[in-house]
Amino acid sequence: MIEDRESYVYLGRQPILDRNKKVIAYELLYRTSYEDFARIENSRSATSRVIVNIFNNIGVQNIAGNKKVFINISDEVIQSDILELIKPEEIVLEILENTAVSESVIEKISLLKKKGYRIALDDFLPTQENVRLLHITDYVKVDIMNTSDDLTERIVKDIRRKYPNVSILAEKVEDYRSFQKALDLNFDLFQGFFFAKPVIITHKRFDPFETTLIEILNELNKENVDLKKVEQIMKKDVKICFNLLKFVNSAFFSFRKEIKTITHAISMIGINQLKMWILLMLYAEAKCPIPDNPLLDLALVRARMMEITAKKISRDKDFPEMAYLTGMLSLIDALLGLNKEEILRDIKLNRMIKEALIEEKNKLGLLLKTAEAIETSSYEQLKYLCRMLGVSLRDVLHAESEGIRYAEETKKLMMRNVSC
Repeated sequence: MIEDRESYVYLGRQPILDRNKKVIAYELLYRTSYEDFARIENSRSATSRVIVNIFNNIGVQNIAGNKKVFINISDEVIQSDILELIKPEEIVLEILENTAVSESVIEKISLLKKKGYRIALDDFLPTQENVRLLHITDYVKVDIMNTSDDLTERIVKDIRRKYPNVSILAEKVEDYRSFQKALDLNFDLFQGFFFAKPVIITHKRFDPFETTLIEILNELNKENVDLKKVEQIMKKDVKICFNLLKFVNSAFFSFRKEIKTITHAISMIGINQLKMWILLMLYAEAKCPIPDNPLLDLALVRARMMEITAKKISRDKDFPEMAYLTGMLSLIDALLGLNKEEILRDIKLNRMIKEALIEEKNKLGLLLKTAEAIETSSYEQLKYLCRMLGVSLRDVLHAESEGIRYAEETKKLMMRNVSC
C-alpha cells in the first residue's frame, strides 16, 4: 500500500529571544515530507496544508504555548486567501526576501496589517522596493552572518531613527561572539543556533539547590536505589519536598491515596519519573516559575524525540527510557556551566549513556547526533544517521514534532506544580 505522503505534516521550530535571553516567539520551520526535508517557501498547496494542520488540527498552543509564531510566506500566499484560516493574534507573517514588492503586494500586506496581523521582513537588505514596506512592518530581521558589520550598523541606525516602533531581530546568531556583537549593535531580538546549544563561557559553582538535586540524581542512578537515602537528601531542602508533593498530587497522576512520607511519594511515581522530574527542576531553577529557557525547550524535545525513535530500533524495554535520559542530560553542560566529563564523573550512570553523552558512541550516541542534525538542518547527515539506525526520515521527523508538543505540555504541567 502506498502511503499518502501529503497527509503527513512535520515541523521544527527555532526560538526567538529578547536581550535577556527570554523566549518571546518561535519561528516554525516546515518540512513537507520525509524526502524533502526543507522549509516550505514557494508552494501554495503545501503551505495551505501546513497551516490547516498546525493552526486548526494540532493547535498553535500545543506548538508554541502562549508565544508568538513566525511563519514564512511567499508572494503567492500573500495574494491568496489562505491566511484567512489563522487568527491574527497568533501569528507574525514573515515576508521572504525574494518577494517582488509590487503595488498589489503592498496593498495586500497593508490590508493584512489592518486586520491585526504582525508583519516581519526576512533577511532585510535595504532596496528601493522593500523600504516601502517599513512603515507597515513590526519586525525587521537582519542576517548578521552574511551582512557586513558596517552595513548592519547602518541598517539598525536608519530603522531606529525613521521607524522607532519596529523591533530589529538579528538572525544567524551562531556563537557567543556574534551574540555579543548583535547586543552591541543594539538589536532587540535574536535568533540562531547559539541559543539552541550555548557554549560554556564560564566555570561556575553549583548553588545549594543544584547540589542537592544532583546528589539525588546520583542516588537514583545507583544499581540498588535506597529510597530512605533519597528521602534524607530531599529533606535537606524544603522547596524540593514541597514541589515533589505538588507534582505527585497533580492531575498528571490521579492518585487517590494520601501521601504519608517523602518515600511514599517517591514509590508512587517511580524511580524513572523521579529522575526526569529532578532534571526538569534543574532546568527550571534558572528562573522561577518555569523559565522561558531555550535549553529546557530543546532538552525536552530531544528527550521525547529520542525516546520515540528508540522504540523503533531496539526491543530492549529499558532502551527508550535510556534514550530519554540521554536527551535530557545532553545539555547539562550548558545548563550548569561545566564540561560534561566533570559533571558526569560523580554520577553513577549507565556506561552506554555516559559514552553517548561524552563521545556520542553507540546507538544512544547516534540518536543524539540525529537530534542535533535536525536542529542544525544538516540534511545529508540526518539521512546518513537514519540509515545507520535503520529508521526512516519520516519516523524521525514525526518524533521531533511529537517532541515539540510534549515540551509544551510538560512546561504547562510544571508551571502548575513548581513553587519558588
